[in-house]
Amino acid sequence: MHIFISFQLGEVEVSNLTILVLTFFSSFTFIAVGISSYKLYKSLINDDNN
Repeated sequence: MHIFISFQLGEVEVSNLTILVLTFFSSFTFIAVGISSYKLYKSLINDDNN
């Protein structure tokens, strides 16, 4: 027997699995943008020193 916890958002019921998937993809995107921005900033700083 599976137990699913769902959250009530207004008139829409959202399952726990959906929230976990959205959290995972949001975190992945945030980390990817952070790494990309850091590499861009680092390359700009290194170009100024040369």
